[in-house]
Amino acid sequence: MLLGDLLSDPELGLVLLVGEDQLDRPVRGVYITDLIDPRRYLSGGELVLSGLVWRNEPGDSDRFVAALADAGVAGLAAGTARLGHAPDDLVEACRRHGVPAFEVPLSVSFNTLADRVQRRAAPRRELVSAVAAGADLDHVLCMAAEELGADCWVLSGVGWTVGGTAELTDAERDALVGELTTGEELPRAVRAAHDYVLWPVESETQPAAARWFLLVRGDLDAWSQEQEAIATDLATVVALVRSRVDEARRIAGRSVEAALRRLLDGTSSPVDIAARLETAGLPAGEPLRAVSLHVGEPAAATALLREIAAATRLPAVTSPLGDGSAALFADDAEHLEGLDDQLRRIAAAIEPGLGPRKLAVGVSDISRATGLRGALEEAGHARRLAQRGEGRARVVGAADLASHAVLLASLPDELRSSYRRRLLSRLIAYDRAHNSDLVRTLRVFLDCSGSWSRCAKLLHVHVNTLRYRIQRIEEITGRNLTEFADRVDFYLALELEGSAGDSRFS
Repeated sequence: MLLGDLLSDPELGLVLLVGEDQLDRPVRGVYITDLIDPRRYLSGGELVLSGLVWRNEPGDSDRFVAALADAGVAGLAAGTARLGHAPDDLVEACRRHGVPAFEVPLSVSFNTLADRVQRRAAPRRELVSAVAAGADLDHVLCMAAEELGADCWVLSGVGWTVGGTAELTDAERDALVGELTTGEELPRAVRAAHDYVLWPVESETQPAAARWFLLVRGDLDAWSQEQEAIATDLATVVALVRSRVDEARRIAGRSVEAALRRLLDGTSSPVDIAARLETAGLPAGEPLRAVSLHVGEPAAATALLREIAAATRLPAVTSPLGDGSAALFADDAEHLEGLDDQLRRIAAAIEPGLGPRKLAVGVSDISRATGLRGALEEAGHARRLAQRGEGRARVVGAADLASHAVLLASLPDELRSSYRRRLLSRLIAYDRAHNSDLVRTLRVFLDCSGSWSRCAKLLHVHVNTLRYRIQRIEEITGRNLTEFADRVDFYLALELEGSAGDSRFS
């Protein structure tokens, strides 16, 4: 509830002393005290009730109110039984330290005031108790929906419904998911067949696509302050559920990470790893597919891949691995077959919420546990190919690896740079010195498979001019473009040059 709710309650008869511009402060609890410095008992957000027994001289007011301000209380309710009224020095101290203050009439006991606040906070206490007792998310949402008088859901930024009190159509869900990671301030009203309120769940998970969001059906403009308070508390409780889920994921991930590292360095057998994966929750004996994801820092990659794995609804375990994250999916081959397409749809949906990050995902072919090491390496090669490609969210599957591109992507950066430099540096230097265009001429010539007429047409030059340029290229590089091997060398160097995005060598 808000301070303003208490002031507007005619049964309480509170008198505002100071803080008329701070009545929108939420009240998170009540603390009754007559200590002059109660801050060690305060956690912030409380309405402090005091009979002012601590006040022996005017200077005491400043010490008392300074302690309240330091603790971050919502406000002060001053009783009048001892002094008959709130003294001016107390009012001035509250004004100076920015603490809203009320005067409580003799006819209202502190117990009555505390009970009024606690009754308004009851929905949250019941929700927290349910979570502490192990209630699942759907049960918590049903409890909250009864208090709100409206259906509610928790949506993940990657596009799946974590829990809810009613069905959302695919069209509604897709439209709402598109609203999740736009960066616009929350809470806010959204529209998808019905009016909804999109509410933030208290979470620092990055990137935004890995977060959960609370969705409540209704018109935000028509909401009461009580509904807003319940929604705020529900979001806090959902964050507790999310923390519990994330902790379980981390525990499983630590075991899987250690197992995968031993598999890759050759200190553990596939049979041992399969047993460890079964313990972590992956079905034994089922076909597997490995997925490797990179999106910047490893922690962000792991958080995002865990949400993506959950969105596929396939059994999976996820862990940090190298500079990214890896996931293993186990199911029958028919379900695993469509994993590439699922991941591409998810990647396309979350691309707007990635911010400056680039999402690269690699997917292995279907394998058995005995071939897990090869699957992990295949997913890693595919992911590196995705990192080199265009676009900010790219998924590369095993079928895409039958290309020279995967060989180029697997090369160390130093070797890639050295190869480009040896083949192209002289041409680049010549173009810079003479304002010529030999590198582009070479690229178009190879793209045209050595067709003189087609290349000349694309470059808008005479064939004889093109022949002169090619001859000049051969003279500068010492290569022969009538030789297939030399054409392949130049083609690969130009591919590397294009993926580098610039000409950093000369």
